[in-house]
Amino acid sequence: MLFSALKSRPAFSVQKLGIAYLLLALFAGLLGGILALPGAGYAATPGIALCHGILMSFFVVVPAVLGGFGQFLLPKELGLESTLLPGASFLGFALLSSGVVFLPVLPLVSLLLWAAGSLCVAVDIIVTALEGRSVRFSALTPFVWSLLATACGIVVTSPVLAAMITHMGVSSLSADGGYAVELPVQALARVLQTPEVALMLVPALGLICCLFPASKGALTQRVAPHAFGVSAVAGPLFWTDSLFTPHSLLTLQMIAWGTQLLPAVVMLGALVSDLWAARRAVSDKAYWGIGALALMTAGWGPSLLIGAGSHPAVAFGSIMAVCGGFYAWLETTSGGRVPGWLCRSHALMTMLGALCSLVPSFAFWGEGIMGLSLLGFVAVGVILLGRAMRLQSLKRSGAAL
Repeated sequence: MLFSALKSRPAFSVQKLGIAYLLLALFAGLLGGILALPGAGYAATPGIALCHGILMSFFVVVPAVLGGFGQFLLPKELGLESTLLPGASFLGFALLSSGVVFLPVLPLVSLLLWAAGSLCVAVDIIVTALEGRSVRFSALTPFVWSLLATACGIVVTSPVLAAMITHMGVSSLSADGGYAVELPVQALARVLQTPEVALMLVPALGLICCLFPASKGALTQRVAPHAFGVSAVAGPLFWTDSLFTPHSLLTLQMIAWGTQLLPAVVMLGALVSDLWAARRAVSDKAYWGIGALALMTAGWGPSLLIGAGSHPAVAFGSIMAVCGGFYAWLETTSGGRVPGWLCRSHALMTMLGALCSLVPSFAFWGEGIMGLSLLGFVAVGVILLGRAMRLQSLKRSGAAL
C-alpha cells in the first residue's frame, strides 16, 4: 500500500515538481542571504545565525540538485521519462517546504523535516539510478554518480541527524515544560560541519561536470565514482562513528583530510585536466564551473596550509555551481541562448562577490555585488522569456499561414 503510494505519479508533471524544488532552493537562498546582511535592521542573534546556517547549508544545494536537477537530468541520462518513485519526491518536497516554514520558530523541527524530506528524495534517486539504468555502471556519467553518492550519504546522515536533533530537543526542555530559547549554535555548527561539506561538495562537483564539455575517455569519468563515494559515503560514516566513539583531534583532522580534502583535490585535478584537453570546445556556461572551482580551491588551500576553515568557500562554490546549472536549465527550457558576454560577465561578477564576501573587510562590497548578481538572473529571465514569446508568436503565425 505504501509502496503503491510512493510509486504513483502526482497530479502534476515531474517537470513541474523539479521547478518547485528549484523555486524552494531559490527562496531559501534569498532568505538565508538576507539574514546574513549586517545592515538589515536587526541584531545578529545566535538564533538568526543558526537559521542562516541551516538555510544555506541544507535547504539550497540538496533540494536544487537532487530534487530540481535530479528530476530533469537523471531520467534523461538513464533514458527514462521520469524517476521511478515520483510520489516519494513529492512527499519530500512537502516536508522540505514545511521545514523552511517552521525554521524561524522551531529550528530543530525544521531540521527533522529536512532529514525526513531529503531521505524521501534520496530513496527516489537511488531506486531510479539502480533500477532504471540500462547501461553498465562504468558508463554512468559523473553527474549520475554524484546524485547516487549524495543520496547514499543522505541515507547515512539523515537518521543520525534526526536522532541527534531529537535528543537535543528533549534535553532543551526546561523543568517547567517550556522550550529553552538559547541553543548551542557553535557546538551544533561544529558537529554538522562534516556532513554539510560532503552534501554540498559532491553534488556541486557533479553539476560542474555537466557544465564542462564532455569528451570520450575523460579522466573525470574514471575518477568520479571513487572520489564521490569516499566523500559522500565514507565521510558521513566516519562522522557517525565519531559521534559515539571519542577520537583525538589529530585523528579527526586526518579523517577530514582523507574523506573531504583528498577526494576534492583529485576531482579538481581531473576537472582541470579535462577542461584543458577540451579547452577549444568550452562554452560560456563553463565559466560558472570555472568560478566554482576557483572558490573551492580558495577554501581548500588555507585548510591544507594553515588549518583554516573551508566551509564558507565550499558553500559559495557549491552555490555558484547551482547557479550555473540554473543558467543552463533556463536556456534549455526557453529554447533560447543568453549572449556570451552576459553569461561570462555574470559568472565573473558572482565569483568576485563571493570572494569579497570571504574577506571580512570587503564583506559589505561582496554583499552588494551578490545582490547585483541576483538582478542579473532577473535580466537573463527577461531576455529568455522575450525570446520564447517571439518564438511562439512566429510558430502561431506560421501555423495560421
